[in-house]
Amino acid sequence: MGKKSRRNRNKKTGHDAASATAIASAIASATDSATAIAASSAGSGTNQCFHGSTAGKFHPKSEYMKAAKEYVEMLRQEALLDNQDGSKKQQALAIRRIYDEDHMYLIKDPEFCRFVFAFSTKKYLESNNLKDKSRGLVIRALLHLGLFCRYRTTPKELHKYDRDIRTDRGIIKVLVRETKTHCKCMNEGKVIAKTMDINGKCHGCLEEFPKETLSFCDGCQLLKYHNRECQINHWHIHKSDCKRFSESNAKV
Repeated sequence: MGKKSRRNRNKKTGHDAASATAIASAIASATDSATAIAASSAGSGTNQCFHGSTAGKFHPKSEYMKAAKEYVEMLRQEALLDNQDGSKKQQALAIRRIYDEDHMYLIKDPEFCRFVFAFSTKKYLESNNLKDKSRGLVIRALLHLGLFCRYRTTPKELHKYDRDIRTDRGIIKVLVRETKTHCKCMNEGKVIAKTMDINGKCHGCLEEFPKETLSFCDGCQLLKYHNRECQINHWHIHKSDCKRFSESNAKV
């Protein structure tokens, strides 16, 4: 790899680390208000919609709410460690494994899965169509959890929808799909999504591009990039995941 590529990679690493810190701070800030939001939801009138879940699940002391908040906090810690060297990446994976092991009984619970999407929907409706970026970050974190609950046994579907929620349009489409049998609260969002460009996000530079211009990683066939240079610059981050994802796909 030439000097220019190394410079780009080093520059990108610094950018990623700064971005991870900013994301972590935003998630932490938004999470601080989660208890108050949940309490308000649980204590509101009978006309309050819970998007397929129940008022009891939204109570700040409910097991479901605690587990959802713990997941957001886990992603906050992971964001601080991610995009670093290999040892930090392993720490991030270890944090995720501990969460999964401690909460697997909930992850397998369809009611918990429904609650996570319901809570995500509530956060979306409070986000002014994702203009509130702090809430937007929490929504993405919650949707990571909901998608894992729903599609953990089908990795290709899981990664497809996980890519989708990297864009605002993708978030709306997932929320519409997951709540349409319970309520009509996402109908306005569905209309908004139809006006949005059909974009995907490059895993390297994190910028949006038309979906058809993005190419899969040749190894894992899961992550997408907008050009070869971006993929090369991201390789030092993706390398360990690429092997793990490839092995996981081979077992399917």
